[in-house]
Amino acid sequence: MLIATLLALAAPEAAALPDDFKFDLEGYYRTRGYVLGGMYDGQEEAGRRMVHRLRVQPTLNFEDRAKFFMMMDFMDDVVWGDNMSQLPASVFAQDPSNNNFIDGSEVDFFGRNNNTFKLKRAWMEFKVPVGVVRVGRQESHWGMGLLSNHGNGFDDTYGENHLGSSFDRVIFATRPIAIAQSIAGKADSGIPFFVAVGVDRLVEDPLDIYYGYKCSPGLVQGTDANYDSRCDTGDPTGGTTPDGITDLDHDYIDDTRTADQRGTDWWIDNKDDAWEMVFVAVYRGEGLNWGGKAADFTMGAYSILRKHEETSSDVMIADAYAKLLYRGIYFEGEVLNVRGRTSGLALPGAFDAFSDLPNPLYKEANIWGYVARGGYQQESWSAVMETGFSSGDDNVADDKLTVRALHPDYNVGLILYEEVMARVTATTWTDAANPLWSQGGVWSSRYIFPTLTWKPMKNWELLGSYLMAWPHKPDGSRILCQASDEETMGIECADPKSGLAKELGWEVDAAVKHRFHEHILFSMEGAYAKISNRVPLENLGLNPKGQFWTFQSRIAYEF
Repeated sequence: MLIATLLALAAPEAAALPDDFKFDLEGYYRTRGYVLGGMYDGQEEAGRRMVHRLRVQPTLNFEDRAKFFMMMDFMDDVVWGDNMSQLPASVFAQDPSNNNFIDGSEVDFFGRNNNTFKLKRAWMEFKVPVGVVRVGRQESHWGMGLLSNHGNGFDDTYGENHLGSSFDRVIFATRPIAIAQSIAGKADSGIPFFVAVGVDRLVEDPLDIYYGYKCSPGLVQGTDANYDSRCDTGDPTGGTTPDGITDLDHDYIDDTRTADQRGTDWWIDNKDDAWEMVFVAVYRGEGLNWGGKAADFTMGAYSILRKHEETSSDVMIADAYAKLLYRGIYFEGEVLNVRGRTSGLALPGAFDAFSDLPNPLYKEANIWGYVARGGYQQESWSAVMETGFSSGDDNVADDKLTVRALHPDYNVGLILYEEVMARVTATTWTDAANPLWSQGGVWSSRYIFPTLTWKPMKNWELLGSYLMAWPHKPDGSRILCQASDEETMGIECADPKSGLAKELGWEVDAAVKHRFHEHILFSMEGAYAKISNRVPLENLGLNPKGQFWTFQSRIAYEF
């Protein structure tokens, strides 16, 4: 019903809008099929699944001065078919259910995981005399998408976008040189230099209760070394004066609270609010005239100051990006660094290992990541070499944090990162440590990824790629460590192994892509990967031989 209404509004005969308003409707429907072979130990035949997504993006535009945007996802990565046995006998199934492709859980229209319908984004954009303002839940994208990735469309060499970055944000963007020229009474020279400043509201009140200290009942003052007066709230008869015996029982973080247990004043406490400031400065030159030849050149910086008073979190993220396309010569690169302090990441085992510290949850973050591409591009072919890096952490339980995956919607290949390492990190870390899951992003490694593209005719593309990756600071659990790593990587192996490969693994990818009838996008993609003994596959239920393959196909209608 909703789709029909939107389509009716977009139709020329739906003359409900004033002349100074314009309505536009964009989006796509896509389905993707997956065949995965050799993934699990004992798997006798390839696994298969197909998933949906319908994305609808309506826009209301008033004279290009004030715009309103929405993004809605329907059946977002919902698996084809009836997978919840809605009929007693599966052979007679006819009405499909709505199951998430990640964990198979069932979702209703507004149910758990909300995969059947998501009002994903809604924001306004309007002009002011000195710039443009955006307000609302909006997409966020910078550079190549290593840190912040909108996850829109089909912009990856292989694979799909599944997540996308959305923020509740107020941001103002302007052209300072143009403003200065206007004040000086000079004509706008058109220099494409932009700056922006914004604020993101990340958390108003977390459902988890953060204590920052641990309480165990029955500890006696003067007798038990772990007695903490903060855990002693009063005598059992109802008094509020500490009686020398602890009575509270909780961990550093309590995640058992439910939404209905929040008080009516939950939004008033500002100490548990998480927020960040965003700063952008970028020169974006497109169609420049360099010696009579067209050139594109972009260079800029993106930085974030993130704060959370309750957990003493003060983090700065710096990200630099550059792109050049001139006479067929192509270069693009992005480098990011996450640095600061936090006590908000309660990793399993971390506080036990450092319980003698004043704040066992305290961590100093210093995380690095980069990707660089370079090559030669022509209308009918291109050759591009890509290399990338995401820093690892040999001991996430200590007071240093140096690991974080690149954004999962920056896809590198189809198997090594997207399937294998995503399963490895999710299996070996519990939900409490899900910020460290790779979710398919480049993780704790460096890689090379050369790609050849040939366009034999209009709307046809043939692609071939080779991926090789090496571990960085293996932790001995998700990536095994050997004695030589101590010297080459400057780490200490808790349980060094012998006879391990230098590489994490390699992968060969290929794809055929075609656009027909202007709106139909079709692709066939395949890959074969050999994962080395650096990954303890046999301990994780994965194929111990390390040989994996996949065939995937997508068909989409863009409108």
